[in-house]
Amino acid sequence: MKNLQDQICILICLAPMLMYGAAERQYFIVPRNLTWDGARSHCQDCFKELVTLTPDNVQGIAKRLNSEHWIGLRKNFDSNNATSYSTSYPTSYSTSYSTRNSTSNRSMSWTRWANGDPLAFQNWYPGWPLLKLSFPKIDCCSCSCSCPLPATTTTTFDPTSFTDFGENATGNWSSDDLTATENMTDASGVTDLMGSVGLMWNNISTTAGPSMATTLAVEPTCSRSPAVLPEFPENYIEDSCVAMLAFGLWVEKSCSDLLPFVCYEDRFFGRAVVTDVATESAMLTWLPALGDISYYRVEVRGKDNQTVNQTGLTHRLGSLTAGSLYSVQVFPVKCERDLNPQNVTFYTEPNKVIKLTVDTVTETSISLSWNKPAGNTDIYRIKVESQVFETDMTVSKVESLIPGTLYTFTVQSGVRDRSKWSVESSTTAYTRPGAVSDLSASDITNDSLSLTWTPPEGRYTGFRVKAFSTDHEYFNKVVSQTSTRVVNLPMGSKIKLVVTALVNYTLEGDSLTIFNNTGPGPVSKLTALSTKNTSFCASWTPPPGSDLSFTVELTLDGKPVERFEGEKQPKKCFTKLKTSSKYTVVVHVVSGHLVSPPMTLSEFTLPSEPTNVKGEGNQNSITFTWTAPDNIEKATYIVNISSNFWGQSWSDTVRDRTTHTFNDLKSGSSYRFQVSTVAGGLTSVPGSVTVRTEPDPIEVGLSMMCSSSRSLLCDNSTTRQTVFEQLEEHFRDLLKEEIKWELQKV
Repeated sequence: MKNLQDQICILICLAPMLMYGAAERQYFIVPRNLTWDGARSHCQDCFKELVTLTPDNVQGIAKRLNSEHWIGLRKNFDSNNATSYSTSYPTSYSTSYSTRNSTSNRSMSWTRWANGDPLAFQNWYPGWPLLKLSFPKIDCCSCSCSCPLPATTTTTFDPTSFTDFGENATGNWSSDDLTATENMTDASGVTDLMGSVGLMWNNISTTAGPSMATTLAVEPTCSRSPAVLPEFPENYIEDSCVAMLAFGLWVEKSCSDLLPFVCYEDRFFGRAVVTDVATESAMLTWLPALGDISYYRVEVRGKDNQTVNQTGLTHRLGSLTAGSLYSVQVFPVKCERDLNPQNVTFYTEPNKVIKLTVDTVTETSISLSWNKPAGNTDIYRIKVESQVFETDMTVSKVESLIPGTLYTFTVQSGVRDRSKWSVESSTTAYTRPGAVSDLSASDITNDSLSLTWTPPEGRYTGFRVKAFSTDHEYFNKVVSQTSTRVVNLPMGSKIKLVVTALVNYTLEGDSLTIFNNTGPGPVSKLTALSTKNTSFCASWTPPPGSDLSFTVELTLDGKPVERFEGEKQPKKCFTKLKTSSKYTVVVHVVSGHLVSPPMTLSEFTLPSEPTNVKGEGNQNSITFTWTAPDNIEKATYIVNISSNFWGQSWSDTVRDRTTHTFNDLKSGSSYRFQVSTVAGGLTSVPGSVTVRTEPDPIEVGLSMMCSSSRSLLCDNSTTRQTVFEQLEEHFRDLLKEEIKWELQKV
């Protein structure tokens, strides 16, 4: 109920029902006194129309009345469309009349309501409506004919069946008081109140409850009868409108009378919609209401209350709080009266979370935290791959993840009904990789070893391998394989070996650790002592450490000769060896089950001289032979031949044989041959022999002439002998034994 300047409109239908598909109607009592036309104009301006009554709404409306009120029924609505009716009377008297009716049946009044609905229901007070013609007055005789008229029945309502609520007419109503549904019936039952001349309205019952007014059928006749002249009733109204009494029955009133009235209006059902919803704004749109709407009042209720008037059908809502619930009502204002509001409820979009952080990372879980955004937030949605879950906390632990895997996490803030979610905040993180297994060391030396392991379940990008002792790190390397060689370790030391799986080459999993000793260092200063033809000794300096032993191996040409294990002294002598042979000594240091790298020494035994050197030549070559020294398997010899007379010498190396031939020699010449055994840069005492090539005789004649101051001295035999001996001595001094020669006298 709303106070106006000159009227009070009482809403008399609070809970209308919708039946038969008709519009839901509201009824308003306007206590302002106006003519019927004024009342109708006011209803059309501020509502829809004067009320149309039906069996369903008449009782509810009547309960709220305490006086006569205009309703939307009039005898004739359109005087411009009046239809004339004429009746022939005797020449001494004749009359004519017309009725105003806008229906297609222009011979009838009271046929439709102000809104155009057919008059399918009547509730007249007994005696109403008044007929234009009363009982006939016989004035003269004339002939007249009566047309056949079927019997008709009109139902009326007993006025005692309505209750007058008097002063309580303006009270609140429940849905049981009134059913405001138009259920129109066929208008064929409406009584023709303007029947033919001579007909009568009779048999009106005034008993309680509904009554029947019956008109008997008249048979058609033609006969001479007295003339009927019209006689107007005392309260007859030519242009009449209908008012409803306080107890619900209808009466005719002059349309110019001033009465309060009842209007109706179809309940306005609109629909408001919000679009383009953001964190602090939204676009509101609504449907237009029917009639002359002054403006629309927009009321926003929520975190921030707002009220604004608009003449259009849209309004931009601003200055809202993110993530908040707002209820919006749009009231069409008509004649300073609020119509049924258009309602909508919505949430603004929440702000995105801030400072999304990865806190704790394990092999199968990652813990996240974030700060609550500005505005309101009721819930958070976390997404990672196919997982989606919600929480009302600002922390969350995501589980059932795969070790060593890169995940992208998105967090959205949301409102309670989950209709709005913020922009996503994202971060990425790897789960920790798992731990390696089956870590073992092999191929251990004094400064290195090999590590192998089994990779963890899940994913990984590499492995970090570390080796360190108590106070020093010796090895730190990232590898992609499941094995590696650890180098640069200290000799004979206990080493801590650690392998850790990595993802992204930075995030480490749990480490696996083993301990291992490096092997002892090798001996140093391995030296040969007392080398002889068939023996030599070796000595060395042991590495640092305790409880050390030595393994000594002797090989010849790569083949093992002797092996000595568990030697405690850093010296070893070898006997019964082959001469001129290269022996290799290999020494290992042993500490427990670990063996040092080898230290090796190669040494030749002293060579022995060849024996049985012989030569046999011809004119231009000599072939020499000799016997190899004892206990030699493969020997190398240096052979040399020379001729002092000729100033010639040749030298060759002979391997693995005991014979050699020199060619291109001078015949009849003596050659000295030497052969020595060579081993490791050492040369034995040579074996030698002198051999002469076969001569190729050449005779050379010498003539001498003797002259002497003494006669016959040249003929002296003694002198001749002396000269010959001197000549022979000369050749002996000159050729010696190098050349085969002979001096003969002739």
